[in-house]
Amino acid sequence: MKWSIVLSVIEALLLALTIAAAPRPIAIVINGDTLSLQPPPRSEHGLLFVPVRRTIEALGLSFERSGNHIATQIGSKTVVLTLGSRVAQVDGGRILLEAPPMEVAGVVYAPLRFFTDSLGAQARFDRHANAVIIVAQLVGRSSNGLVSTGNGYERFGTVAAVDVLSDPPTITLGYGGSVKTIPIAANATIDVEDVNVSVTSPGELGDVRPGDFARVEMRKDGRVERVVDEYGSRNGHIVAIAGNDFVLGDGQVIGAGRATEISLNGNAASLSDLRPNDQVTVRYNVETNEVREILASRSTGAASGNAGASVGITSVESDASRPLRAGDTIHVTLHGTPHGSATFDIGSDVANQAMQERAPSVYVGSYTIPRGANFDDAALIGRLSSGTVTAEAAAAHTVSASSVPPGIADFAPEENATVNTSRPAVYASFAADAVGVNPSSVLLWINGRDVTSECVRTAQFVQYLPSYAYADGPIHVTVRVADEAGNTTTKSWGFWIRTR
Repeated sequence: MKWSIVLSVIEALLLALTIAAAPRPIAIVINGDTLSLQPPPRSEHGLLFVPVRRTIEALGLSFERSGNHIATQIGSKTVVLTLGSRVAQVDGGRILLEAPPMEVAGVVYAPLRFFTDSLGAQARFDRHANAVIIVAQLVGRSSNGLVSTGNGYERFGTVAAVDVLSDPPTITLGYGGSVKTIPIAANATIDVEDVNVSVTSPGELGDVRPGDFARVEMRKDGRVERVVDEYGSRNGHIVAIAGNDFVLGDGQVIGAGRATEISLNGNAASLSDLRPNDQVTVRYNVETNEVREILASRSTGAASGNAGASVGITSVESDASRPLRAGDTIHVTLHGTPHGSATFDIGSDVANQAMQERAPSVYVGSYTIPRGANFDDAALIGRLSSGTVTAEAAAAHTVSASSVPPGIADFAPEENATVNTSRPAVYASFAADAVGVNPSSVLLWINGRDVTSECVRTAQFVQYLPSYAYADGPIHVTVRVADEAGNTTTKSWGFWIRTR
């Protein structure tokens, strides 16, 4: 997960701060509540370790220990931690920790990442409060999927159905055996969030997908004000397949269930149809980790059709030399048997786009990227038909597109914070959707001055360590970042320097 990079930076900064600062214990704040932990978290070898039992019990979760194994239930997930092992189990899935859990004076400690990954959480370090702030989706939820908020209620669960044709439209959620159909007000806000990259984009009710986890925010009179559709995604290529599981290039193990929908080059498929080196996008439920959809693409490189058929494709090409964004148009050219009927697909997102025969054997077509499009390394497939015979071929280069700008997932110092150093480290981390961040696009200004040339810039973060002292007073920071498609995000915030 991209948060592992952020957490590693947080933990390294935390250790340095702990050594230099007064010996004040580190606090853990989860969903706004400060946990009373004795003993407190501790830093070891550049990593932050958190006491397991007291943290789990403070969250109202079960704690069971059998020898070196510790188990708890988080929502519908069973989580198992093993002393001495860097691998934690979540419903049979694996979370690789930076270091194995350890036991000190009878207290078991685990790296912070164990709690963030198993809770599906996000974390940041507040150095002024000397606290790690964790926001977790599964903590404090009731068994029937309904909680009271300050101004109303929130109902949550797995989306069972969406009916956009009813009057009013409805969404049906299931949670812990409870099923509830909720009418959606016409002016309700619909947000779609990929929690893996912390990117939220506006949408419509039709964008809410069965199998996703959703939160419905409503007033006390039951009128819905906001629907948040949450899902997780993973992208990569298959390196190995065994049984109902396959392994991605980054080591993630993906398991397909009976409810998993699989497509290959836009056509319905089964797990047995997939092969190593296929490019896949996986969509899963963030509460249950159940894989709901696998979109696979494969560069076939050859025409297919009936034996002895006279229909063939010589080549399929496009002018997409870079990732595309909303409003960009891709032009596709297919060379093949003349006087046929040609179409093209882009992965499973774009299907049966018509092409015209501009000259004998030369077919052309185009597609304009719409708002909301997000796909990564999708195969461009051309099809040519004549009578009952169809040939198919893939372009040599895949196509990527994003209409969602990258997010700024975390930053430091915090907004309106007060720091006691004249050379404060300024940091911001990035989270991109289908198309990665372009490091050369990252710009950073301090009090209106461009300090980009003094920064460390990567696709994951930007860091500025001042080479000179700033005077006491307000500091204004602006960060601008774009993805490879050209979608741009700008964030500004301010903090204060007070050294005396």
